[in-house]
Amino acid sequence: MNKSIPILVTWDVDPDAWLPPEKRRWSLNMAMNICHVRDIRATFYITALPSVLYLPEFKQMQAQGHEIGCHGLTHGIEENYDRMSFERQRVYIEMATQLIQTLVGQPIRAFRSPRVKTSAVTQKLLVEYGYLSDSTVCSQRLDIVSSNLINPNWLFAPRQPYHPHQDNAFKVGNLPIWQIPVSAMVMPFISSAMQVLGLAPMKSFFKLLYAESKRTGKPIVYLAHPIEFVGGKNSAKKKRWRSFLKPQFFTPTYIRAHGLRLRNLLYRTDPATFLDNTTQLLDYMASFPDVSFMTMSEYVKEI
Repeated sequence: MNKSIPILVTWDVDPDAWLPPEKRRWSLNMAMNICHVRDIRATFYITALPSVLYLPEFKQMQAQGHEIGCHGLTHGIEENYDRMSFERQRVYIEMATQLIQTLVGQPIRAFRSPRVKTSAVTQKLLVEYGYLSDSTVCSQRLDIVSSNLINPNWLFAPRQPYHPHQDNAFKVGNLPIWQIPVSAMVMPFISSAMQVLGLAPMKSFFKLLYAESKRTGKPIVYLAHPIEFVGGKNSAKKKRWRSFLKPQFFTPTYIRAHGLRLRNLLYRTDPATFLDNTTQLLDYMASFPDVSFMTMSEYVKEI
C-alpha cells in the first residue's frame, strides 16, 4: 500500500497597510480561488488587528474547507517572539487569539509567528491558549538576508514534526503542541524563493522534498504570501539600487523586522508571472501520485 504524501499549503496574510484594502482583499481572494479550483484545503495565517477587513473572506474560507490560523497581533517591528518578554507575549497572543476567534466564530488552533520567530516562552503560551500546531521553525534553512539572518537554531532543529521542549523551541520535548517545520533544504520552500529562482528550480526542489517524504513520511510545507499577486513596494522592473542603501535600512531594529533591504533587488518576477508560476507549481505538486493536500489541523489529527 502506497504511503500518502501530506502537502500543507500555507498563506501568511500580513497587514500590508501600504496597499489599499481592495487590493489586499483581491490578493487574498486570488489565493483562495487558486486553491479552491484545485480542491486544495489550505491554512491561512491572519494577522489579527487588520483582520476585520476580511470578514466576507472568512465565511468563504470556512465554506471551502480552509483553516484560519493566527499570524500574530500587529506584525509590527516590535512583534519579535524570539526577544519579547513573557508578559508582552502573553498580551499579544491573548489579544490576537481572542480577536480572530470572535470574528470567525470558532476556536483558532494553528499559529505562525510574524517573521517566523519563536522561543520556548512562545511555545508554552501557545499551549496555554489552546493551539494544536505552530509552523514557525524552518529546519535546516540557511538564510543570510531575511530578518532571521543566520539562525543556528534552525540548522539543528528536527526536520520531522515534533513536540517542543519546554526550555527550547528547537529541540524535542513533551509540550502538547506540534511544531510543524516549514520545508527547507538550506533554501526554504517558500514563495520568496520562487521570486528569485523562478519556476523550474522550485519544481526540482519539490521533487527532492517529495522523495524525502516518500522515505520518511515528513509533510511538505509550502509558505506563500497572497500579496505577492499584487506586487511589493519595490516590484518595479527597474530598481534603483542606491535607494536601498539608506542608513535607516541598516539599523538593528530595521534588520530584525525586515532583513536586509538589498534582498529586494534579487526579486525578478512581476506579479502576473508570479501568479502564473504559483498555479503551475501547485498543479505540478498535485500531479504526483499519492499526494494529499490538507490543513494544519487536519494533519495534526492524522498524526
